[in-house]
Amino acid sequence: MTSCPSDWIGSVYLFIHSDSINLPQQYDLYKSMVYNALRNNISEFSGGSPNCIEILKISKSDQELILHLKFYGKLASKRFLQGYREKRVHQNIQNQLCQCLKMEALHVHLELRVDTEKLDTQLDEEEKCLQYIFSLKPCYQKDDELADLERCFMNVSLGTSPLQQNSNVPPSSSPQNSNVGSPPHTLRSLSSEGSSFKFQDQEFIDRPLTSEHHQIFAKFVGTSWKKVGRTLKENCPALEDPAIETLAYEYGRESLYEQAYQMLQRFIDCEGKKGTLQRLVDALVRNGLTGIAEKLLSVEENGLN
Repeated sequence: MTSCPSDWIGSVYLFIHSDSINLPQQYDLYKSMVYNALRNNISEFSGGSPNCIEILKISKSDQELILHLKFYGKLASKRFLQGYREKRVHQNIQNQLCQCLKMEALHVHLELRVDTEKLDTQLDEEEKCLQYIFSLKPCYQKDDELADLERCFMNVSLGTSPLQQNSNVPPSSSPQNSNVGSPPHTLRSLSSEGSSFKFQDQEFIDRPLTSEHHQIFAKFVGTSWKKVGRTLKENCPALEDPAIETLAYEYGRESLYEQAYQMLQRFIDCEGKKGTLQRLVDALVRNGLTGIAEKLLSVEENGLN
């Protein structure tokens, strides 16, 4: 990142939604293509220095893709805000996704947030938006999976890309049914084979936490979410004190489910693929919550008998 100033660092969350297509589903199916489309769009607002804006992580809700963008330098952040205010970011994302998903038309809805602040209603107050972005300092590095994809794209020569060889293309006639068939690229899975761990004399394959694990944990952990968070913090800087109490304060008016959900989300965001099932199970067991660990493992079809 030496080509960009490092004394001004901030970040923002970009929410992307479309009524005409399920973007999280498309991202799961065509990850490298969709990531490259979003990456190309973001780089257009970096002022010729692509490293000044970085996609740290791509998360998913039921209908939205959520990009965590990191800015190296106030100027890069300012360029992006200007492009966003003028709807050029919206148009570029639509065009890039239309092209990579082989669609005739696609309309996306975007929203910028810094924690609970929605910047879309404050875009005319540019300095205020920049202050919000500057206040949000990322507590983790680029997601391992995105970093692997980035390295693949960086290593592509001017000849045929290994990401394009023998690739299929998404069906253009029925994007909603594009879950049928193979992903467009033959790039091997970027997630490494997990090691195994034992629980109650049964062996399980370790793996990154899924949305189902996330929901089960939040549903059943109740008031014990703080204890589990303090156990997870041992190797997770995002949960260092006073992060747990800050979460409790920020979501104090919400349900216990939401408080627990947000705590585990911090863990997942910080740790990426290292935020594994085994680490959560170990934290639960250490706090006497074996029953919740059993519920998490019951959704796995990976018992090694």
